[in-house]
Amino acid sequence: MFTKALFVALMLVFLPAPALAGGSNKNDKALEAALKIYASAVRWNDFEKARESVDPLLRPPGGFSDADETYYKQFQVSGYLLKSAERPDPQTYSQRVELRIIDVASQTERTQTDRQTWRYDPVAKRWWLTSGLPKLD
Repeated sequence: MFTKALFVALMLVFLPAPALAGGSNKNDKALEAALKIYASAVRWNDFEKARESVDPLLRPPGGFSDADETYYKQFQVSGYLLKSAERPDPQTYSQRVELRIIDVASQTERTQTDRQTWRYDPVAKRWWLTSGLPKLD
């Protein structure tokens, strides 16, 4: 019984709002997949993987740098909770996520709001994060 309740709770945390609404078209499914991949990468501190969700037009050249890696290693994400979501049109999505962040050096935990904006790219047939990776300091 505990395992089933835990599973349901985890699904509610990790499934984005469109998934809970039962999206049915390919655009909705692509959004659900993009949000799930991104949330998982952030939650597990894989910011190099999370960067792959950032709009290629907005990424700095040169890939995930040593400086980026050093910056994100200062923090441990201990929680990722969807707080609100809005879909003003089929090509745009935004969400507000509460991040729980541990500063590795001081071992203090705090919460921070990450406001994300996403856009659908009909050529690539995928969603891109246009707000960039979260700043954790």
